[in-house]
Amino acid sequence: MTDLPFHEQVREPLEAILVAVREELVAHRAKDYPNEAVGIITADGTTYPLINQARSPKRFEVSEQLVTEAIAQLKVRKRHPVAVYHSHPESSSDPSKRDENMMAEMPQATFVIVGQDGIAAWMWDEQLRFILKIPLKDI
Repeated sequence: MTDLPFHEQVREPLEAILVAVREELVAHRAKDYPNEAVGIITADGTTYPLINQARSPKRFEVSEQLVTEAIAQLKVRKRHPVAVYHSHPESSSDPSKRDENMMAEMPQATFVIVGQDGIAAWMWDEQLRFILKIPLKDI
């Protein structure tokens, strides 16, 4: 893999990956309803659901320890994380202000939001200092 930023490495294959995991994302959203679901998507089209410790329909929270453990498990299995996903149980796949702030704090990550209107992918553009929607076909 090149030394491109995290989101640049996955821009082209992201759509194919999301098509492969769409049903899993929708099922996880339904399972955790009414709270937000959260997890990691890997380059091989695998989802790793995490526990939303906030147990909230408006936000998610995952401890640093759980994230560290998940990343360690992915490394052992030689799987590359390509996106962080979460759901919006009662709203669209547009990012909330809290989501925007998180994206700015993690500019190397691609964020996928599963909302009532479908699935959308977002990234932080460091140059523009703004979030950008990654264009996807209907997923």
